[in-house]
Amino acid sequence: MYKLSTLKNAKILTCHLPQMKSVSVGVWIKAGGLYEPAKQSGISHFIEHLVFKGTKSRNYQQLKEAIEGSGGMLNAFTSEEYTCFFVKILSQHLSKSIDILLDMVFNAMFSPADITKERLVVFEEIKMYFDLPQHLANDGLVSLLWPEHALGRSLLGSFETLKTISRTEIISYIHKHYCLDNMLISCSGNIAHNLFINKVNYFLKKYKIKAKQNFKDNKYDCPKIKQNSSQIKIVHKQIEQMHICLGFHALHRQHHLRYALFLLHIILGANMSSRLFNEVREKKGLAYEIGSTIKLFQDAGVFVVHAGVINDKLVPAVKVIFSEVKRLTKYLVLENEFTRAKEYYRGQILMGLEDNLEHMFWASESVLTKGRIELVSSIIKKVNAVERKDIRDVARMIFKKINLNLSVVGPLTKEQSKKLNISVDTF
Repeated sequence: MYKLSTLKNAKILTCHLPQMKSVSVGVWIKAGGLYEPAKQSGISHFIEHLVFKGTKSRNYQQLKEAIEGSGGMLNAFTSEEYTCFFVKILSQHLSKSIDILLDMVFNAMFSPADITKERLVVFEEIKMYFDLPQHLANDGLVSLLWPEHALGRSLLGSFETLKTISRTEIISYIHKHYCLDNMLISCSGNIAHNLFINKVNYFLKKYKIKAKQNFKDNKYDCPKIKQNSSQIKIVHKQIEQMHICLGFHALHRQHHLRYALFLLHIILGANMSSRLFNEVREKKGLAYEIGSTIKLFQDAGVFVVHAGVINDKLVPAVKVIFSEVKRLTKYLVLENEFTRAKEYYRGQILMGLEDNLEHMFWASESVLTKGRIELVSSIIKKVNAVERKDIRDVARMIFKKINLNLSVVGPLTKEQSKKLNISVDTF
């Protein structure tokens, strides 16, 4: 199903899905928030925006209309570790999708006028997220987890950094990162590997794109955990709910207990059957939105509990969350919830891969972050090998007071702040 080759130093990946009538194509660059100097925070995301503004041969309208006028979708995203430009379109338009993506990525103009206009657009995006308290709480959390490191900064950057990023800096960043040696070009759908390679090669020649001589793999500073006590960050904001993000330093991407961590996440807060949903929402009615997420990087990881709770129920809600977290460190999870968690993980991964866009994302991210594709059957086998004791071991490893970080956004009173600090101190 999966084939991985190298063409002019770029990695070429295909996921053959013969039942599909559409294809999803992605151009991935190992350039994201982790690779940004503090003074250029947000430059990866800024460039993602600017690439859509036009190339030497197409303006911004022609780029979008070429794909959307053929029934497809054109989009992009920036993460901590990479930037991805992608198209999903009917298979008959595969050549067009490759053409548009490579033209955008390698021939973007970055005109001074576009930079000035798009800077204002990103400012508005930042303002939009300032008005989203859950996002603000998450930004507060990462700043506690990784102070003075790229992981602790917003991927959007800040007003201060974006104001000073120049066209010269943008072009320099492009020359350093946007090269074949630092890319993965991938496709998922009913497409033969050799045919995809031939089509990619045709457009690389058309645009005279060559591998970079003496390319050196770009590095980033590994995050160092300096935390030696629990931490709280409070942003006072007059809103209708208290928004909290509780975060614990967790495992890195390749840790041998990562599958136990995934199951821990499912049991604690991944769905409506989870402990947090049942205790905080169903039984006590303290919140509408309550759940958990995990994020794993090459050298770090975080386990997050997030919630939007009734203003005057902040402290009781936090106490319930703390109680459920600590319970996982003391007792083995129940057999029935353990079995359900494994089935949920299996079902979610298999159903997710029925969509060729999600399949392209999943396989490409695996190649970029691990250097290989781990077969789904192998992953499920490892999940099935997890024991209940492993989940308790992971809980004991990460749910420690020294790892605890709490970010809260809302109209807290002095009394609430005092009680919140006491709850954290007694965790």
